[in-house]
Amino acid sequence: MIAGRYRLERELGRGAMGAVWLATDEVLGRSVALKQLIALDGVSDAAVEREAQLAARLVHPNVVAVFDLVRDDDKPWLVMEYVEGKTLAHMVRDDGPLPIEDAARLIGQIASALRSAHAAGIVHRDVKPANIVVGRADRAKLTDFGIARGVDSQTTQTGQVTGSPAYLAPEIATGGRATPASDMWSLGATLFQALTGEPPYGIGDNALATLYRVVHEDPPRTPLAGRLAPLLEHTMAYDPAERWSAADVVDFLAGRLAAEKLEPVALRTQTLAAVAAPAPAAPSGLAQSTSTPTRRRWWPIALVAAAALVLVIGGALWANRGEEPSAKPKPVASGSPLSEATDKATEEADDEASEEASEKPSPSETASESPSESPSASETAGPTAEGIDAFIRSYLATAPTNPDAAFSSMLTPAFQASSGGIEGYRDWWTTVASTSVASVSPSVDPLKVTYTYRYTMKDGRQEGSTVTLGLVYADGKYLINSEG
Repeated sequence: MIAGRYRLERELGRGAMGAVWLATDEVLGRSVALKQLIALDGVSDAAVEREAQLAARLVHPNVVAVFDLVRDDDKPWLVMEYVEGKTLAHMVRDDGPLPIEDAARLIGQIASALRSAHAAGIVHRDVKPANIVVGRADRAKLTDFGIARGVDSQTTQTGQVTGSPAYLAPEIATGGRATPASDMWSLGATLFQALTGEPPYGIGDNALATLYRVVHEDPPRTPLAGRLAPLLEHTMAYDPAERWSAADVVDFLAGRLAAEKLEPVALRTQTLAAVAAPAPAAPSGLAQSTSTPTRRRWWPIALVAAAALVLVIGGALWANRGEEPSAKPKPVASGSPLSEATDKATEEADDEASEEASEKPSPSETASESPSESPSASETAGPTAEGIDAFIRSYLATAPTNPDAAFSSMLTPAFQASSGGIEGYRDWWTTVASTSVASVSPSVDPLKVTYTYRYTMKDGRQEGSTVTLGLVYADGKYLINSEG
């Protein structure tokens, strides 16, 4: 029994910062995860407590929640949310590399978590597959903020390297200070392993050799990245100033979602909603931050991409964790979705389909790279439940990050007016940090949607709401027309 309240059940995993246990909260009658914190050399107990305070500040659907910090026998224990699931590291080890769509969905959720952490002044410092847990509905959660630091923290010793060598940014491998940009390198390295099955610098036990490769070799690339190649390139960029921010990654993947789900005609609207912000200094429209403008060079690629990737927001559960699995992953099977996701294959399919049928659009035509080449399936088939679901999820992802784009491209003029105009609409959505969708119930006849979602306000509050919206559908795209 820990602190007279938490009864340990079994050990879930063990890492450098301590063991994690499944426990029962005898007061509230619920399962929790308990982690006995082990201070790094030269780090005081007071610093450990500050770490727990940092982690507890984060309230996000893709971050494991911290409930309490207790002491037992004068040793600190972190009390956290327990969620049943499987780490990304174990998924790749057991099942092999992920399809591009699955990798994009999971990385997008973690990027959203990092966006929230960085906005709160927190750097994770150990983003890796073993610290990403995937539960039901493929909801990913970022765990182990045990070595997180505030951006302005002075607790790290000079020259101390903290984190997992295979995922460390070059500047950290040489003893530099952790920053949001170094987290983004680690996110790119995590994407690399999700797509290839191996860490970016291979599997090995020699940490110093790995660090040497990180510092002296060019960042690794893989043809398996397909349409995620720009994301890999701009997160694993050697120069920290060249890396995308977490907000940039979220926006990039939101553009891919719009392209995949709403077909070519809607691509003109939805991609602009995620990409073309009205700020005059940033024609690419990536979420504004203090990062260098060179991170915005991806937008022409996003506008000409062929088929894009699906970013699905699901329900969340956290689970067994531990060290990186040592077993080598399964190789990619021939004929897997990865081999079919390249631009070349898409172009060949387009050419073949155009010869076979000049009038009736085929699947390859609806995925063509040029929105003007052929009508989309949504244009010929009319509104669908799947299309409504995708539209509302895209809307709820766009409105908090780019309310001007959502207002101008996703609402009818009538609903723009009933929303209080751009000023009233902007005043509300700029207070929202992020949203997570619990359920969506689309209706084709009548054309409407009812959805339940939870939004996290920028002041840290979380609220839930169920909303019904009337929709209109024209020229292959959906617009919000009324409420109720």
